[in-house]
Amino acid sequence: MRTHHVPIGLVALLAVAWADAALQVHAIAQTANAATGARIWVGQTSRIEEALKSAPIVRLEDIGTGVTHPRRAYLAPGGAVESFTWKVLPPGRRGGYWESDKSEIAAYELDKRLALNMVPPVVARDVNGERGAAVMWVEQVTSVKQLGGTLPAGRVPGHDVRKMQTFDNFIGNPDRNAGNLLIDAANNLILIDHSRAFVETTDLPTAIERVDEELWSAIQALTVDDLSALLGPLIGDRAVKAMLERRNRMKKTIDTLVAKKGRGLVIIPSNR
Repeated sequence: MRTHHVPIGLVALLAVAWADAALQVHAIAQTANAATGARIWVGQTSRIEEALKSAPIVRLEDIGTGVTHPRRAYLAPGGAVESFTWKVLPPGRRGGYWESDKSEIAAYELDKRLALNMVPPVVARDVNGERGAAVMWVEQVTSVKQLGGTLPAGRVPGHDVRKMQTFDNFIGNPDRNAGNLLIDAANNLILIDHSRAFVETTDLPTAIERVDEELWSAIQALTVDDLSALLGPLIGDRAVKAMLERRNRMKKTIDTLVAKKGRGLVIIPSNR
């Protein structure tokens, strides 16, 4: 049998190369984890949705905050989700606002369709004979309210703020506040509490100065049939029509701004 001798120097070089490759893989994984932050649902929405729908509930507790009196449902340890916020809000007016737990589900379904990745998973679920929305509880985040009530300067990327404002205008969300804006360790902006969205008014709740190019293109690409199929069963045809009318108003405002300031100052690429 012939024996092949590999020079020691070559072995050392190979070892260094293998170690370097392993470090690069580890660095890539760390970068991906850092980018994802608390948004653990990214890339595994189906698994998390299924857990929200059917995982056994260990206990149910009042959260103690929030005007809609949500409760927190804790699930058996070791699953895809540790707990979820449980909201039972049959469609109707409360305290001067239109509210519906179905709007929570609609916001998430639209987020998925737009590849926004800012709204945590929400599904419909029955708990103790009540039908409501099960909203994934996001861990390791801080609300803007806890940070003093205003977005920390320089911490949250501008594109996240632009996406939030564009999304809120499209869904007609009149209730974006410091308590339902969350920030994770990777400085991602996470949006919760959409029970008051998808109203039938065509008013835009947020003034438009700039929009995210990628998100705005995705919103414009949605057809009437797309929105009716995706959201109609949850919010109704009149609310879908109002979305389309708000989009028209958004476009008129954006076109006016572009004509005045130039496209580059109004429609901003997502990487800026």
